[in-house]
Amino acid sequence: MKKILLLTSLCLLIQTAFSQAEINFQFKISKPYCIFNFLEAANGSNHASSTLRQFIAEKTKGETKFLNLVSDFGQIRLDYQFRREELPDNRRQTRTTYDFIDIALVNSSTIPEFRDRIIGVLPNSELQRLIQVMKDAEVYYDTWIWNENEAKLINQRVALEKYTTQCSESFTKINRFYNSCWIKEVPFVVALYPIPGKSGNSTATPHANSLCVGVLTDETDHVGRIGVVLHEMCHVLYDEQPSEFQHKLESYFAENKSAYSQFAYNFFDEGLATALGNGWAYKSLSGELDQNPWYDNEYINGFGKALYPLVEEYISKEKSIDQEFVNKAIDLFAAAFPNSITDYGILLNRVSIYNDADSGPAIDEVMNLIGSYFQMTSSNFSSPILDPTALEYLKTGSQTQLVVIDSNHVANIKEMKKLFPELSKVKLVPNKIYSFFDSKKRPVIILYASDKANLELLVKEMFTKKYFDQTKIVQN
Repeated sequence: MKKILLLTSLCLLIQTAFSQAEINFQFKISKPYCIFNFLEAANGSNHASSTLRQFIAEKTKGETKFLNLVSDFGQIRLDYQFRREELPDNRRQTRTTYDFIDIALVNSSTIPEFRDRIIGVLPNSELQRLIQVMKDAEVYYDTWIWNENEAKLINQRVALEKYTTQCSESFTKINRFYNSCWIKEVPFVVALYPIPGKSGNSTATPHANSLCVGVLTDETDHVGRIGVVLHEMCHVLYDEQPSEFQHKLESYFAENKSAYSQFAYNFFDEGLATALGNGWAYKSLSGELDQNPWYDNEYINGFGKALYPLVEEYISKEKSIDQEFVNKAIDLFAAAFPNSITDYGILLNRVSIYNDADSGPAIDEVMNLIGSYFQMTSSNFSSPILDPTALEYLKTGSQTQLVVIDSNHVANIKEMKKLFPELSKVKLVPNKIYSFFDSKKRPVIILYASDKANLELLVKEMFTKKYFDQTKIVQN
């Protein structure tokens, strides 16, 4: 406890220093990151732009050598995980080496430099495979994207750099609102990757101080893109709230008796980032609110817009998030989404997934399948299902419990019957969706697929149905 209190005091001192010092924003282009992102898009990763994915798919028809290269990339394990046990259960305890990889990519000018920066994070055998795949992919990247779009990407960077001062000023106000902790000498590095064209889907991901942002090469809405940059910065500041404050914030949601409390908490991170980056920051830069959707997700967009007036009020009064803010946020969520507690899109936003995938690529396959239909802001994956640690978390985890059974059927079904009395009178048969609230009022979803081929049909059916019927357990 003394360490936590000392950390909180240090953060208060750092926040005081922000009144005299601003954080530096650096916009840069890292070709190694662009190549890596290119491979991710070609491999169908949900981290990548769907517009870029489609562009690559059209370019690579019949390109067997390149498609084999992408297959090799997909077999490389990048996400060795570790946990920060001091954080609350409902915050981002699980971290991954994927963050370190992206940070190293963003700060590298060449592939060999990236290799040297990342040494020790991945096993050497995996690192060698990754470096070779990236080197082999560079010639394809140059031909299809880089040679024609490098100059345009540089022009986009120059246009965005004009907003560095406003970004720094926004940081100071947003950091105070989050009651977060940042080291003032550490800049935010915004790494841009190109998406050929003027319109389409873009993606952005935060990795500590590295913010990876897709830019349409011919776009002109630079204020909107800066809003995305600050949106991603908000995720970082939410993660960097001191542990003591994270526990306090979680207690505010736990103490609220609304049936919507947990669901509002699940969307709190994204909702705030949207209200701040795409709402408040956009308005402060342009003088008016963006009339377009702020986020390509019904709930995040709706919650962000509902939160905006409250966020604007708190920032104008230089107030930090408190219990009153949380209670009002829960009420806003309930008013905006009265049917949300049975919506699969909500339930899978924060989810623990259990499956018998036996390797990193097999895990990625399951995660990418679910992620292609549902927005998973926070997810944990446990394998195999009958592992004692997995079973213990299945009993105690507070978020949505999603059990994906596509192998070892008899043993897994027997254990589910034992764990959940709600299933005692239900005959479990393959290719069905089972959804219910257990005795702890936790949402539980069991996808019982006869094989992997039928698993996508069940996920797609959940997406199509949208809501589950609380009066029954078998949903199809």
